[in-house]
Amino acid sequence: MRRTISIILTIITSISLLMPSCSTAQIPEVGDKAPDFTLESINGESININDFRGKTVLIVFTSVNCKECEEQMPYLVGAYQQANGGLVVLDIYHMIYDTRVVQDYVTKKQFTTFPALPDPKNKVANAYGATRFPPTNFIIDSAGIIRHKKIGPFQSQEEIESIIESL
Repeated sequence: MRRTISIILTIITSISLLMPSCSTAQIPEVGDKAPDFTLESINGESININDFRGKTVLIVFTSVNCKECEEQMPYLVGAYQQANGGLVVLDIYHMIYDTRVVQDYVTKKQFTTFPALPDPKNKVANAYGATRFPPTNFIIDSAGIIRHKKIGPFQSQEEIESIIESL
């Protein structure tokens, strides 16, 4: 019996040493560089986050028919307009549905102020650790550093503006 257990433990140890280490990507925190990504908008435009260096970027991880996401939209639009070109807002949609569903939803709700970016296989959401609880919002400074993370909706335009002003 001891010999059998010893053989099993040796096999398990050998297998674990031969297997490549399974590393999970580090979820970025406030103060970390924002993960790079390129996504295609529902209009076919390729968007890379690095295209916006020099501007503040607000990334919103959202979902179709997310009530809280819809409730914060007027605050996002207001902050965007108030910034006069100094703020970029990117709506990244969790891909539970296909791109056409996202396009129909955005059109129906008239959420056309910002690029709507479907996230195939949720790769960008995974890179940011934003796979649950939409909306999840990230504010990234002009140097590409995450300066604020909020799980859940913004409660006012002023909330967004005060965070941006503090950068």
